[in-house]
Amino acid sequence: MNPEKLKIAILGGTGNIGEGIILRLALQNLMPEGVKNEIIIGSRSRETAEEAAKQALSELGNYGFDTSKIIITGNTNLEAAQAAEIIILTIRFDYVLPLLDEIGDAIENKILITPVVPMAKEGSLFVYKPPSEGSAALAIRKKVPQSTKVVAAFHNVPAGKLKDVVKCKAVYDTIICSDDAEAKKFVMELTRNMGCLKPLDGGPLNQANTVESLTPLLVNLAKLNGLKDLGINCS
Repeated sequence: MNPEKLKIAILGGTGNIGEGIILRLALQNLMPEGVKNEIIIGSRSRETAEEAAKQALSELGNYGFDTSKIIITGNTNLEAAQAAEIIILTIRFDYVLPLLDEIGDAIENKILITPVVPMAKEGSLFVYKPPSEGSAALAIRKKVPQSTKVVAAFHNVPAGKLKDVVKCKAVYDTIICSDDAEAKKFVMELTRNMGCLKPLDGGPLNQANTVESLTPLLVNLAKLNGLKDLGINCS
């Protein structure tokens, strides 16, 4: 697999984190190194996905980027997964396992990236609500084909900063966990090329629960202290 020429499906790519990932990956096509990513937005409705693709291209064009070198399309979740080599799940945990039943055959021998965090609001704050497996990442690994390489990444990335492809020059750390060394290395390189993120090796997939649990903490800290778009910077 060539990190400079990929078909990447963003399933549920109409939410904030999905939108930011789409824009950042698409802009890799304008890098002088000649990256050629094809981004496929997946949704339950092909029409919704196609509209999201048009909006992403329009947004990049409005920012002044040359969209003639950028490929962003929309399709159903299943067809997006079938066409892609890398699949990124940017949907709520409640919907993840049923979606995996739908796309199971399409993710054989592929890298599946999960930034999914199982959390719920209790009162005015959020709490981490892991499934019985211990984390969303482990529940996902249990559900997918054995050949699927599950990588946990992008959990604690500030969505607003990720989407701000013009003004945001800050570099945020993102912790990456996987039991597959080659898949982890590949995702770390993909992350590094996104421009505003620095990948950190977080160990095997059973460490993902600690990483996932940081997301509600950051959300709560932002709310309690009048802040927004908090992320992690270990430098």
